[in-house]
Amino acid sequence: MKCYCISGLGADKRAFKHLDINLELIHIEWTKPLKNESISSYSKRLLVQIDTKEPFLLLGLSFGGIIASELAQITSPEKVIHISSIINRKHLPLIFRIIGFIGIHKIIPAKWLSPPMGIANWIFGLKKTQNKTLFTEIISDSDKDFLKWAIEQLLGKEIHHPKNLIRIHGTNDKLLPLSDSNDIITIKDGGHLMILEQYNDVNEALIKALSNN
Repeated sequence: MKCYCISGLGADKRAFKHLDINLELIHIEWTKPLKNESISSYSKRLLVQIDTKEPFLLLGLSFGGIIASELAQITSPEKVIHISSIINRKHLPLIFRIIGFIGIHKIIPAKWLSPPMGIANWIFGLKKTQNKTLFTEIISDSDKDFLKWAIEQLLGKEIHHPKNLIRIHGTNDKLLPLSDSNDIITIKDGGHLMILEQYNDVNEALIKALSNN
């Protein structure tokens, strides 16, 4: 079965380099949002990359989980998998919700949205040198205008809770802290990018969850 992987903010398929779950992995490529485009409209345009004529899964990392939830509203995936993602805006840290309410993010230049890499590594839970290097490369290659658009969508859009959802979250996620443990598979000490740092644990949890569903 095909599993369509959707990366997080500013990231790409390199975030899934260690993903190994005995499925055919297909990476959804980000495309440039249209002016004032909604996340719903954007998600519909990504549909051309998905073969909906045969059974498939959607797997989203962080912001990619929200896109996966949007896609699940207009398709019929066998499962939706969230890694380090959320299903409700109430699960965003309070500071993010305040920023979204005030609208500060709308006036910040796109080039200012990437924090210094030392801080970013801490926030994303990266400790291994090779992962820090990879993350630096990913951030350097990211489209800052897309990043700003995605942040606006994250802070201003209610999030869908899809059916047949598998959630995997780290207990030490500093970017999107674990808000509850109901129906969530937790990875002990996992950070936001545990898919890189603790990929063995993530793969094991995913394989077990899929075999039990």
